[in-house]
Amino acid sequence: MGKRKGKKNFLIIGLGRFGLGMIKQLSNLTTNIVAVDIDESRVILASEYVDQSLICDCSKKRTLIELGIQNIDHAIVAIGNNLQSTILITINLKELGVKNITVRVDDPEYIEVLERLGANEVIVPEEATAISLANRIMSDSFLDYYQVSKDYGIVKVMVNENFEAKSLIEMDVRNKFDVNITGIIRENKFFMPKGNDNIYPNDIILVLGKISHIDRFDQFINGK
Repeated sequence: MGKRKGKKNFLIIGLGRFGLGMIKQLSNLTTNIVAVDIDESRVILASEYVDQSLICDCSKKRTLIELGIQNIDHAIVAIGNNLQSTILITINLKELGVKNITVRVDDPEYIEVLERLGANEVIVPEEATAISLANRIMSDSFLDYYQVSKDYGIVKVMVNENFEAKSLIEMDVRNKFDVNITGIIRENKFFMPKGNDNIYPNDIILVLGKISHIDRFDQFINGK
């Protein structure tokens, strides 16, 4: 796959319940997704949500190269119940230069092992984890995601160092982006802002709204 300017490219490896959950959520936010599994029936299910769904074995380095791994920004290894394949794929992704690797593992005892092998993040699935992860990895400035309802969530957004300080009244985010800033974390202290409070560079802000609206606001505040 070719690199699309300004957008992250995702590779989801393993299309079981967790992987397919990732696919469903990410497909609402971006089209830059490659979904792969060795099981044809799972690939067919994923094809309902993404344009690129393939049957292949990613434990082979050559397969990853053929997939165009050099264009992938974030790979999610969602196999879980096959530890050997999970380890091989994680090693291959790291050796091939993928910068962001998230690995799902069923046994928490292997978290440290996979981190040493190159995983940036290792998760043990629980309810709503796939939805939360999918929303969080959409942007480098999204630090965490909390689902409030089917359509709404709260995202912790890091304000970059180049942002020019503005008051909430001046930004008018509710009218312009249909989101609400519900909290600010500054120098490790949390407070609920008022309209005349400013947003400063390096603030962490809690933004409530639909994820697509929060994404638009993130692009505005972080100059993307």
